[in-house]
Amino acid sequence: MRDELRGLPQGWFHHGEQMLALVEQHRPQVTVELGTWRGASAIALARLVRTWGGVVYCIDTWTGPDAGSRGGTVAGTPTMLLECATNLITAGVSASVRLIPARTDAAAATWVLPIDCLYVDADHTEASAYADLSLWWPPLRIGGLVAGDDYDNPMYPGVVAAWDRFEHEQGQTFERFATPNTTPPGMRLIYGLKEGSDHERR
Repeated sequence: MRDELRGLPQGWFHHGEQMLALVEQHRPQVTVELGTWRGASAIALARLVRTWGGVVYCIDTWTGPDAGSRGGTVAGTPTMLLECATNLITAGVSASVRLIPARTDAAAATWVLPIDCLYVDADHTEASAYADLSLWWPPLRIGGLVAGDDYDNPMYPGVVAAWDRFEHEQGQTFERFATPNTTPPGMRLIYGLKEGSDHERR
């Protein structure tokens, strides 16, 4: 197991080994994670990107474990935000993470930084996953890395539908990596580099 994956808080980072290998290969300065919950994946990503001065921007509502990052809210303050922040501090990576308590669509509307790596793991319905891909695609630079969790998870068929539709409509080519020993079995990490024309690259 990679050192970045040791001692993480409870959470989901099913494809951690493969995702970290991709991030290590592409060395993003600006990583955006949609859906963070308690911060397990954010901690692992931050442990890696901080070695070259990168930052992880985490966007979530933190209104509860089942609220999602787009539509769900509960009365009162975001109950998970303090726990996530505490986990980041305890792990010693808080200086390399920026927490943005917001719906993913609201955050996209005001986002201005070019993105080098986009990790999509927020609301897993087809409509929300497709909207997240569509809204966050423009600031992802040409050649930037995009990846998503829970592809082929039988609990979330909308994830497959959203990614496949988006891939086709954008004329992109994404890879699907079968991670061993996932729970439930058979889940894949979907990922790729944003392709563009020579004109767009200039």
